[in-house]
Amino acid sequence: MSDSPSFNNLERLQKAVDWSIQQLGTPRKKRTDAITQYVGSHYSDGGSDKRVPTNFLELAVTIYTRQLAARAPRAMISTGNPALRPDAYSMELAVNQIPDEIDLGSTLRRAVVEAMFAFGIVKVGIASSGKAMLGQDYGQAFADLVSLDDYFCDMSATSRDGLQYEGNDYWVSLEDARAMYDGKPEDIQPDQHTTIGDAGETRAESTTVGSNADLYAEKVWLRDAWIPSTRQVVTWGVKSKKLIRVIDWEGPQNGPYHILSFSDVPGNLLPLPPIALWRDLHELGNALFRKLGRQADGKKSVVAFQEGNDDDIEAFKKASDGDGIRYNGAKPEVLTNNGIDQAGLAMFLQVCDKFSYFAGGLDSMGGLGPQSDTLGQDKMLQEAASSRVKHMSERTVDFAKSIFKSLAWYEWTDPVKTRKIEKPVPGTNISVPGVWSANTRRGRFEDYDFDIDVYSMQDDSPSTKLQKIGMALERFVFPVMPQLQAQGGQIDLKTLFDMIARFGNVPELTDIVKFQNPEPQPMNMGGDQGMGGGMPGQGGGGQMPGMPSTTTRNYIRTSRPGATRHGRDDVMARLLMGKNVQAAEGAKVG
Repeated sequence: MSDSPSFNNLERLQKAVDWSIQQLGTPRKKRTDAITQYVGSHYSDGGSDKRVPTNFLELAVTIYTRQLAARAPRAMISTGNPALRPDAYSMELAVNQIPDEIDLGSTLRRAVVEAMFAFGIVKVGIASSGKAMLGQDYGQAFADLVSLDDYFCDMSATSRDGLQYEGNDYWVSLEDARAMYDGKPEDIQPDQHTTIGDAGETRAESTTVGSNADLYAEKVWLRDAWIPSTRQVVTWGVKSKKLIRVIDWEGPQNGPYHILSFSDVPGNLLPLPPIALWRDLHELGNALFRKLGRQADGKKSVVAFQEGNDDDIEAFKKASDGDGIRYNGAKPEVLTNNGIDQAGLAMFLQVCDKFSYFAGGLDSMGGLGPQSDTLGQDKMLQEAASSRVKHMSERTVDFAKSIFKSLAWYEWTDPVKTRKIEKPVPGTNISVPGVWSANTRRGRFEDYDFDIDVYSMQDDSPSTKLQKIGMALERFVFPVMPQLQAQGGQIDLKTLFDMIARFGNVPELTDIVKFQNPEPQPMNMGGDQGMGGGMPGQGGGGQMPGMPSTTTRNYIRTSRPGATRHGRDDVMARLLMGKNVQAAEGAKVG
């Protein structure tokens, strides 16, 4: 990137940007209001004014974030040129070192959370002066999250293809701001740090931070504007309006900004965030629950005495449970005021169910409990719920792919950076060291195709690995066990139990299950006759030592009343509203 001496129509650009920022006022306010609901009333002084006892928003955001961006993505690079395939693999190994260096996984997770409230913005570039941009070292590529409070775009456009400009505000130290400026350093003066936006709007950070801050080092509030038509980045002071610099963009073709959104609105530039659809149910459910809480807290039971002997009344009040007293007065009455409204409780249960429904089946997706009476029905519900997740996952993968491609472009065009890579030799534990640099790269950047390993972004915790191993054995290995043994295949039980102990965090299992023979033994699943491939010295059929040659399986089907949350809530709602239920249905809530 090179500096340009001037920029025409700066005042006109500034006026257009100010107008677009005003148009973004309502979306920014809606986002800030939703965040106060998300953090509840116990987070900070800027949280919700009312209690949020049933925080549906936090539950949904946590589940979706875990589903969409649990880990940093892994790039897959290929090429249509057979001669460049070894180079594509070398490039893949080099580029996949970037996520850990810049903490890309954390950035993507925060972008997904932002997209739930509005839309996620990530700025990708290379620091060109000191610690300019968002605090990166000179010459270092970065991919940083941009808050909606800092972002602006051409609001006169109806799609991103029609944007005349977009950009963001950011704070830099006074020293770095003066280093970016070609004129006299004293012309650049520090700004008063504030959480109030340029148009006077309340920003999201006001949830925890006051309007003014006492800074350790002086800062300057700057604004970058990317102009696609001229391929320039224009920087000026937000408060001073002074032009700081103009850079001729030599980066990726699509510019520095990457947007993640989940629902497009026809004829409109801004997307529809999921929380905009869920917030009404969230607020309704909390309003109902707060009302039910007040009713439960206000319920009282008191004993009313008619006219009688005061000594008898005192004896009654002092008596413990089971005591006998002489009482000559009229029989006391228990007066009870109304408690929880049954219809209100039934309504609240319906709101809980509807929120899970409109959020794509949170109970099933988040593993909060079974949703149906049978395992088969539960799997069908999970597949249906995953339709929404699949759509959102595809958008997230495309978003990550565009970021990765831009970062790879900076790596490709860097004339001095050298990366050390290790190429594994297939079928062995040996890897060959190598170097990926400008001297070893072949072909053009356009010769390579970028993709994202979608499974690399999913949860890969030890418990998840253990579930995957169990599912793979059950679905793919055990059904073909006879054919596997006939072809000389076998299951290494020692390795299997070691994995179960490690991934299941049960190291005591290795003390319980002992193996005298270090050689792997075949595993007979089911003891069916004709299952060949036994180890030498074992009985026919290939069964494990000590196992009977023939086994019998008995399948017993027991009918039990369903006990899903949805079923219990449905029966409870009908009971509260005075409707009759069948005995089997009543057993669900018993």
